[in-house]
Amino acid sequence: MEKENKRFLIALLRFHGDMVLITPLISTIKRLYPHATIDILVYKGTAKVLLDDNRINNSHEAQLSSETSFLKRVYKEIRLCLDLRKKKYDYAIFLTTQWRMALFSRFISGAKRAGVGDQKRRGTFWKNSFDVIFPEAGDNHILERNLSSLTSLGFELIKEDYQLDLRVSDSTRLSIKNKITQNLNLSQPYCVFHPFSRRETKLWNIEGFANLADYYSKRGLKVIFTSGPEKEEIGYLKKIEDNCNEPVLNLGGKTKLLELAALIDEAKFFLGLDSVSSHIAAAMNTPSVTLFGPSVSRNWKPWSERSIIIERTGKEEKCPKHYPLGGKFERCLCYIHPTKVIESVDKVLKL
Repeated sequence: MEKENKRFLIALLRFHGDMVLITPLISTIKRLYPHATIDILVYKGTAKVLLDDNRINNSHEAQLSSETSFLKRVYKEIRLCLDLRKKKYDYAIFLTTQWRMALFSRFISGAKRAGVGDQKRRGTFWKNSFDVIFPEAGDNHILERNLSSLTSLGFELIKEDYQLDLRVSDSTRLSIKNKITQNLNLSQPYCVFHPFSRRETKLWNIEGFANLADYYSKRGLKVIFTSGPEKEEIGYLKKIEDNCNEPVLNLGGKTKLLELAALIDEAKFFLGLDSVSSHIAAAMNTPSVTLFGPSVSRNWKPWSERSIIIERTGKEEKCPKHYPLGGKFERCLCYIHPTKVIESVDKVLKL
């Protein structure tokens, strides 16, 4: 029975999309140890995408460095370290390279600890903070990188481990159905557009989304717009809606992340940007098209055979508006024409 009662900590200080990408890691641990206790250490608020996952025992939350004063952060960090030490973990997996991770690791006594390698973390302090170091993603996907942490700890993987497994409860599914029933005949097929990203370099354009909404509306699909709760996102969707000639269902700011997952799960297809919503679509195995900007697609594209990304090949013309700004703006999405998106949707619906 010793094998059945191991305690694991998964530490990931990134954002919501990254949380979706650790679901295979959770599934694999449960395959290896069906009765394992799994805790997560994440940024405050990001665990809500795993809220319906009863495989998670406890969520430890760390503050973003920019959200608190130095003294308050030190106080909270010490309390968090002491709390982690009390848990008596058997294994601890650290998936990001903030220096805080080394500190957390050193406070966990008795656990076998795996830390991710990085070109900026080659010193002895970092390396000695962990028992094993596993390599960064390189040419592999982040999901594969995450699973390699288990390999570094001596566990063997199987093909089935490489699958997203986002859990959505029946109550969450009922909640989103109640929200849309008044505006949508549930027998009518629909598609979901998630047009906003908090990073300007990942945005497409208002006119493009409006044109596509009209196109699919005229072909009998109800087009549903979704976004996060921030005013900027809701306002962006309103601008798109105002440019549409056909009626859409605008749920901007009205869906929680897992409600969004349930909504996407029943959609004919999903269209979005490089964000958590595209990873959710992949997890729900819904046909999807993602307009991909400056991120490295081999590392971050949606993990699904029913997903297509549209990204720069290097042959497109330089954007006169964004290219002079340099950096990630050089890989803006302005070159994408709605017809390219329609072609990709047609293709992904056949997969």
